[in-house]
Amino acid sequence: MRVFIAVDMEGITGVVHPDQLLPDGRGYQQAQQLLVGDVNAVVDGILDVHPDAEIIIGDGHATMRNIDLQQLRPSVELIVGPGTIVNKPLCQLEGIQYGADVAFCVGYHSKAGTVGGLLSHTFVGSLIADLRLNGKSIGEVEANAAVLSAKNIPLALVSGSSDLVTEIRAWSPSLTVVSTKTTLGPTAAICKTPAVTASMLRSAASAAVRNTQSWHLRDVGAATFEVTTKQNDQLERAISLPRVERVSDDAFAVYGDDAEIAFRGLWSACIAALGEVPQWLR
Repeated sequence: MRVFIAVDMEGITGVVHPDQLLPDGRGYQQAQQLLVGDVNAVVDGILDVHPDAEIIIGDGHATMRNIDLQQLRPSVELIVGPGTIVNKPLCQLEGIQYGADVAFCVGYHSKAGTVGGLLSHTFVGSLIADLRLNGKSIGEVEANAAVLSAKNIPLALVSGSSDLVTEIRAWSPSLTVVSTKTTLGPTAAICKTPAVTASMLRSAASAAVRNTQSWHLRDVGAATFEVTTKQNDQLERAISLPRVERVSDDAFAVYGDDAEIAFRGLWSACIAALGEVPQWLR
């Protein structure tokens, strides 16, 4: 079995505040340790069922250089490096083009606009006020699930905060989801200890790879991603690219024959919309 694990940070055990999310934050080093703990717990759960599994981990948060390779289980491989178009045209899912039997999303958060959501945003917080797929407002996990489906790779496990669980249940009642903390507000949560969440994540990962009936696979066919931008200059920069169209005074759209093709265009448009390259992309 070949498993792809797309990793974010906001939904990791104990992470609740922006000062934990970037290298210059005072809580970042502790958050790195919590991050690798969650990832290793998921890996252990997979290996409990499939000892010979190939496991590929994609570091998909901000700088995408958050996971300490030396602390990971010896058998895994890590995709690491900033999410530029040259490096990672599929952003958090770069690497799935080489194939996988199943995918996990570990450490995720609710979408932009979630009322009271913990560290809520969608891909680029400074840019995206709302992301829609074929007219429906979605978050990062649902976007990734659509791209995975275009590659015929099901999503089997998601972990994150309680408000993300609510979001996911609206579109996938059976997908295995682990809540690492109970959201109180945008920067606060009731957090379980790493020992508790490690046990939960390990058990859930084992169950997820066993229970193929719970896997989520829904190919949306031809795909249109629309972004409502936060600033007009962002929109103007995005629509300067081929295949990116203005659809309103504050939104652009990217089309594709499937969600993977459309997402590649979307990520290019998002990078262009930012203008000056932000520190987390360098």
